Amino acid sequence: MKNRLANRQAAGLRTAFAACAMLLLMPCAMAQNTHIEADATTRLAKTREPDTALGRLLQPVDNRGFECGKTDGWDEACLKVRYQGQPAQWPRPVIDAGKNWTEMSAVPGVQPPADTKARAKLELGTALFFDAGLSRKGGVSCASCHQAGKSFSDGLAQAVGEDKLMGRRRAQTLFAAPFASHLFWDGRAASLEEQAKGSITNTFEMNNTLAAAVGYVNSQPHYRKMSRQVWGRDKLTTEQMVTAISTFVRTIRPPTTKADAVIAGETALLNDQQLLGLHLFRTKARCMNCHSGPLLTDNEFHDLGLSSYGRRNQDLGRFEATRNKADLGQFRVPSLRGVSHAGPWMHNGQFGNLPGLLRLYNVGMGAVGGDPEQDSYVPPKSPHIKALNLNAQEIDALVEWLKVL
Repeated sequence: MKNRLANRQAAGLRTAFAACAMLLLMPCAMAQNTHIEADATTRLAKTREPDTALGRLLQPVDNRGFECGKTDGWDEACLKVRYQGQPAQWPRPVIDAGKNWTEMSAVPGVQPPADTKARAKLELGTALFFDAGLSRKGGVSCASCHQAGKSFSDGLAQAVGEDKLMGRRRAQTLFAAPFASHLFWDGRAASLEEQAKGSITNTFEMNNTLAAAVGYVNSQPHYRKMSRQVWGRDKLTTEQMVTAISTFVRTIRPPTTKADAVIAGETALLNDQQLLGLHLFRTKARCMNCHSGPLLTDNEFHDLGLSSYGRRNQDLGRFEATRNKADLGQFRVPSLRGVSHAGPWMHNGQFGNLPGLLRLYNVGMGAVGGDPEQDSYVPPKSPHIKALNLNAQEIDALVEWLKVL
């Protein structure tokens, strides 16, 4: 039994170091998503009667209220002229009054370890992130739910932890985690270190105690050796363990994609459909009210009307962490970097179809049940969520831009 455990641990450590090496190459590691069907909404709309909601999406739309808009669509020549250079030179995004936002920009780089001790801490944190020994029964690691090839999520509608127990929410991607002031969908962790503790002790995740987790770490010769390199002592404290894990998480960045070159000024790399999608993202589709900056998130909390209030699968989001009614139904906004690889989407993994999700955004997202005048706990939908009047061609173009990210 001990030999099997030792072999498993050694294999886990080798995997961790291999993963660390892979992460250094990650700008090339994630290919553009190709399994989301092109022109899916147009194809679907053509199968419906013209007088149905989907059928009407084939009709042209008057876009004269937006730059480069025409009575029946968009002026492609105008878009090519207006989208030259870097984002500050592009058409200004449609942002609601009073909403904080930042322009699209390059993702901040990772500073290399300053010295041997810092490198050893990063290697230790990487190994711990991939080590299932931190869970009670040795079956789940941080990397079980945060996989590099899936935008550091897991591709599941709900995260699955120790003993196959399933939580209420899906694993959120980690691309924005190094820059967020609050972690988890409900923001209950105020730091990466606190997030690590929460994942280790959560019944539906690693289902362990911090004492048992650090005890496991200190029982392993290779971790004792690494601890000596970093802290000059054989055994880690709980705080040192989660600090090491957080050191690794702070190095996580999205892969480099065509979007990075576009943001750097190479907009000619986009085809006509992708360019229209970029313009819609910034203007008519109103995406940058919540998805701006280098990671395409405001790292704030918003209610999209998906809390299922009063129903069996009710989830009131941030309110459950704060008990502040102002937070009812609000969830942390994820990064859209690598979004086409991050499905199924939304906090509950309810949407496995990205074009279908955009069609829901197009009509103003979910409907909130209940009368707020009669029930003060009815979650108020974010004022940034509005019906968009996109047609099928525009929804398909927006999908193609999201696939570039």
